Amino acid sequence: MKINTLVVDDDINWQKIIGKFVQMHPNLELVGVCGSAMEGYSKMSDVEVDLLICDIEMPEMSGLSFVKSIRHRPFVIFVTAHRDYALDCYEVSPVDFLLKPLELDRFLKAIEKVKERFVNVEDASHVEPYFFVRENSSYIQIAYKEVLYMKAQENYLQIVTKQASYSPIVSISKMEEQLRSEVFMRVHRSYLVHRSAIQVITKNEIVLTSGDSIPIGEQYRNQITRKHIEGNLISRIL
Repeated sequence: MKINTLVVDDDINWQKIIGKFVQMHPNLELVGVCGSAMEGYSKMSDVEVDLLICDIEMPEMSGLSFVKSIRHRPFVIFVTAHRDYALDCYEVSPVDFLLKPLELDRFLKAIEKVKERFVNVEDASHVEPYFFVRENSSYIQIAYKEVLYMKAQENYLQIVTKQASYSPIVSISKMEEQLRSEVFMRVHRSYLVHRSAIQVITKNEIVLTSGDSIPIGEQYRNQITRKHIEGNLISRIL
């Protein structure tokens, strides 16, 4: 198991110390050492980062603000010389909070926590994907594979599954952003469909395995062809 690790600290001496600790650990792969949040942004756009070891008090942007701004957040270990930051940091659920000067044994304990979470995430990846919708005081779990399509309806979204229909208050754009794009496809400004539920695609509509007909929006036509048909077309039927 190798955990891609990025170090962000504006102090050159601490960059060297933390970088050395990372390189000494058999499960960590040092992918970069940065001196500011902006350098960290740049590096994270180039390489996949599993663990971010980040100072808090830095010029231009603090480590806490940096972590809050990351959309797909890696595991985070904060390092700082100021104990008072601890309470603020826990709002972003870091794996650990280390005080400078760092001690190797304390660093190793933090990495053990990362390893445990890393293994749990890998195990969770084998679970069928799902999401929750809230209904009164209950949370209903809906498996991706059960969804046929979703339709925007004024200020809510109609989610149609093989067994039932749900209407959470959420926009279709927000839902599209949260779901996995390889499973669901936007085919109209008001519709998202599960790609496995598609049976027939005509010029103007999509017919699902349930028999439901979904209109195709003009602006989505090329995307449907490129994303769903091309590369999977075997032959024409004579």
